[in-house]
Amino acid sequence: MLRVNTKRTRHSVKYILSIAGLGGLLYGIDFGVIAAASPYIKALGIYTDSELSWIVGAVLFGGIISSLTAGMLAERFGRKLMIVASAALFLVAIPVICLSGASLVAMFVGRVLQGMSAGYMSVVMPMYLTETLPADFRGRGTGVFQFCLGLGLVLAAVVGFFVTTFFASDAAFAWKANFWWTMLPVAILFFGAFGLEESQVWKGKKLKARVEVEGVGVGRNANLFQRRYVIPFLLACAVLTLNKTTGMSSITSYSVMIFHKAGFSGSLGNVGDFAIKLTNLLMTLVAATLVDRKGRVFLLKLGTSGMTVGMALIGFVFFAVERLGCAANAFTGILCLAAFFLMQVFYALGPGICVWLVLSELMPSRIRANGMAIALFLNQFVAWGLASSFLPWVNRLGWYSMFFFFAANGVVYFIVSCLIPETKGKSLEELETLFERKKGK
Repeated sequence: MLRVNTKRTRHSVKYILSIAGLGGLLYGIDFGVIAAASPYIKALGIYTDSELSWIVGAVLFGGIISSLTAGMLAERFGRKLMIVASAALFLVAIPVICLSGASLVAMFVGRVLQGMSAGYMSVVMPMYLTETLPADFRGRGTGVFQFCLGLGLVLAAVVGFFVTTFFASDAAFAWKANFWWTMLPVAILFFGAFGLEESQVWKGKKLKARVEVEGVGVGRNANLFQRRYVIPFLLACAVLTLNKTTGMSSITSYSVMIFHKAGFSGSLGNVGDFAIKLTNLLMTLVAATLVDRKGRVFLLKLGTSGMTVGMALIGFVFFAVERLGCAANAFTGILCLAAFFLMQVFYALGPGICVWLVLSELMPSRIRANGMAIALFLNQFVAWGLASSFLPWVNRLGWYSMFFFFAANGVVYFIVSCLIPETKGKSLEELETLFERKKGK
């Protein structure tokens, strides 16, 4: 029976966390960069609103493609190689995007590759952290991943503000500048990932042997719909789906446009975008200190309830502007920004950090790769659908209708969070046993 060398594992924890941070940074940049670039792309008049929505949503479409194959590839080639491949896809995607010219096809392909990069990272990195880190570091590992995801969003907003301040008059240069810089941190991730040790769990599966990692037995893959696995699998799918139907990825992609529509003009939209993403970053630090103390379920309940209120308030602001005849001005912009702060604070405290833990911890080892891939497929499919239809939806039905839809899904998210068992302090084997008891086994 193989065992993990505890001293060696703890010695490598810092390196693992640093790579996890870069993986989170990649994921955050993937979704944050288009918010700063899209106003300039729109200003050039190259694409229609529908085509621009497809460009924004192409990242999520790429996530759908990668989530369909992530589990299979992670089982076939290992976690480490897939982290390397994720960074490599990103490094290919940026030149394709920036050299696309007026070609919608080239732009779309580049954004799809960017989304595939994020999709592989979102499946493989949480899986790798769960299988590699000691139990008392799992919460912190996910916290680092989510914090750096937020940092990626902030960096994209900062660069966007800088570009707006100095190069706003040159839209053709401005949108490309928002993409080119992203290659540097991802290049560091690409080379750094080669220094990772492969997951002992994956090695054990390849040897067809039972490997013990912190007391968790791992054997061959199992059927997702066996009675002992179906509840954790369905709960994880529900959480990952609702994490998108509450609209956070769409809001992140269109945040600058939303602030402009609410009443902020010029660079104020970028300032609002930066403030929201900085808030997310700071609150993620708070959440990382609480997740192993207060537990996942408590933070999910708190977060989903608070973000739902924030979504509803934004909906009421737009309802006043679009249906009650109130003028969109600095005051309505400030009201929208305040509601955004509320929404972002509670999202970061709850779903933002807990979704990755729920995904990886609820899935027993025997179904983790395939189960996580299916859950991420649903997550990315819903996000793609919302992002791609966002502008046509709001142009036809109003911005307020979109935010009321998000708020309604927030209510459902809160209800689902009440059904999730607490995973704090429990080994993965204990969680699997818990579900077996619930099924009367």
